[in-house]
Amino acid sequence: MNAAAIERRIASYIRAWNAQDFDAMAAHFTEPCVFVVAGGTTVMRQRQELAAFLRVNFEALNARGFGHTEIGAITSRQLGPTLALAEVDDIRRFHRDGQLMETLEVQYTLRVDPSAPEGLSIVSALWCEPGWRERRL
Repeated sequence: MNAAAIERRIASYIRAWNAQDFDAMAAHFTEPCVFVVAGGTTVMRQRQELAAFLRVNFEALNARGFGHTEIGAITSRQLGPTLALAEVDDIRRFHRDGQLMETLEVQYTLRVDPSAPEGLSIVSALWCEPGWRERRL
């Protein structure tokens, strides 16, 4: 496991995201996997559930005029011998006309998975509002 492999795995996921290839997106994840978004936490036991979850989310995005996503730098940290954290601090979603739709941040937890491309699968995705690190409780 290294930063370059993590970056390639996340970039591959974003390519599948932009293609709206739900099965390819789901293939990047472990079974089960977890999504944490502002609206709640969803645990999906199988990739088919994840593909359906993503399809529903894309219906809403597409209704708002979604065109594509671009990402900035990825910061990777090793959490343990088989776990890593990939922080993507600059995710920009654009409308079909090229105008910025929204900016967000996502933290992905990845696990070593010898059967997966790059030897890594995504375990969880945590959506964050930009600037969340500066907010103290």
